[in-house]
Amino acid sequence: MGFGLVLVVARVGTALLTGPGLGENEIPATVRAALAAILAILVYPALQGVLPPLPREMAELAGLITMEIIVGAWLGFLTRVIVMGLAMAGGVVSLMVGLSSVLQIDPSVGAQVSALQRMLGLAAIALLFASGLYALPIWAIVGSYDLMPPGSAFDAGGAAQMVTRAVSESFSMAIRLAAPFVVTCLVWQAGMGFVSRLIPNIQIHVVSAPAQILGGLALLSAAVSLLLETWSVGMHQAFSTLPGL
Repeated sequence: MGFGLVLVVARVGTALLTGPGLGENEIPATVRAALAAILAILVYPALQGVLPPLPREMAELAGLITMEIIVGAWLGFLTRVIVMGLAMAGGVVSLMVGLSSVLQIDPSVGAQVSALQRMLGLAAIALLFASGLYALPIWAIVGSYDLMPPGSAFDAGGAAQMVTRAVSESFSMAIRLAAPFVVTCLVWQAGMGFVSRLIPNIQIHVVSAPAQILGGLALLSAAVSLLLETWSVGMHQAFSTLPGL
């Protein structure tokens, strides 16, 4: 029983710690570890039939546990990349609005990001729990034991292709969400360029920057509910394609 539980913790725990929601750095490490252990204990009885017996050789034991950690990290990272689409859209919106220089530290990426990107990143996590979408990645983790039982070969090529496709879909989602701001900014910049040609003496940046920020924030306040709803629908579709579902 102890060996089987260790294998479950290696995959399930790693997937939770590297995935979105429970894996955020804002949550204390002890709390994250406790939640991962509790979930592993809860799903362990349902997985006993697919767990291999205790290996005789230490090298085989270490390799088995290492492979479970790799599979768990891959599943968690795959889910996190999909969820990051809303935060990436916030980065594009910040650039279009003119607030890309207003920075905050994001513990998730370990660097400074724009305030709007940070805000929408936190909104994604809140919406993930509020809408119940967090259950789909958990079911995918449990279902992954049918696709990749412990001890089976890990298809690194197929896993890399799935990550590449997830990154592409996440970027596509970010661009679609930020599309109204991109189009509006292009029209605004074209208009300001036309005005600067008509009135060369005007300080166009001094005039346009405040209006661009105010207009962008007004557009964001009007479109944020639709933006979050669109993201939620996209996440449900993306999560439905996770391996194990």
